[in-house]
Amino acid sequence: MDILVISNDLVEHSVVQQVLERSGHAVYFSSSVDEAWEDMQEKAFRFVIVDATANIQSVQEFVQNIRSSSDIVEHVYLLLLTNKGQNGELIAGLGTGADDYLTKPIVPQDLKARVLVGLRLLNLSRDLEEARNQLEGVPVYDPLTGLVNREAFYIQAKAEMERARRASAGVSFIVMDVDNFKAINEQFGRGIGDEVLQIATHIIREKSRPYDCIGRWAGDQFSIVLPGVLSSDAEKIANRILTGIRSSGITLEDGTALEIKLSAGIATTQTVNAYANVDAFIQSAVQAMNTAQEDKEVEINILFL
Repeated sequence: MDILVISNDLVEHSVVQQVLERSGHAVYFSSSVDEAWEDMQEKAFRFVIVDATANIQSVQEFVQNIRSSSDIVEHVYLLLLTNKGQNGELIAGLGTGADDYLTKPIVPQDLKARVLVGLRLLNLSRDLEEARNQLEGVPVYDPLTGLVNREAFYIQAKAEMERARRASAGVSFIVMDVDNFKAINEQFGRGIGDEVLQIATHIIREKSRPYDCIGRWAGDQFSIVLPGVLSSDAEKIANRILTGIRSSGITLEDGTALEIKLSAGIATTQTVNAYANVDAFIQSAVQAMNTAQEDKEVEINILFL
């Protein structure tokens, strides 16, 4: 990535340049915020490191200009270099304009770590923006359950996988199915079947994390992508959901308790490689679910990818 560094300290230049270039970044230097602002009009920098140990007012104006400029479309990550004990003053003066702070003198490993965090956040921001752009004008939600539909789930899951790949993190997909859904519809009517799906949706949301992507994949099948979750933890989440749905207590008008039979399949990996794709994970999770449905003693089956 192209990183702009605003500093007139030559020693600081050397340290920053060595750390960033060794990490594969291109480094550009400006000696003042005024010069940097001109540089940013010519080149769309998304990562800027600012030495804020002197002339806080000019740095404050620079930050405000970046945050308020209509010419800057994408988020610019701002890392401020500060003196020890200066952070409180900067936070009070700059509000939430800066993204992070690093105390001088610069420790190479600390700088490298802070830049890595910033890059991950920028990648997350770009992934989410791309997902939103792809969803513009496309029906996103399933009208019965309120979950994202198959197309929207696919786009969001693709973004989650790409983020996991960049972060060298694991990911798991769960597909679950109401095994006796057809029988419920035939015996009690579609109204009861729809109620089963709505209750299942409520419990899946309740038993999942707020940021997990949950969709209605097909008919009575639900799909969930769990970023950062591996096999045993994914199994715990699936089991928690199935237990909650089974014990939901749907009672018919005549007082009969409606039995809901469920199966779940999990596809999981510790590392997402460049060739991994959503289709392969969903197909593997469905295959694992089908195996669970064939075995009356097993509700949840896992495939490792």
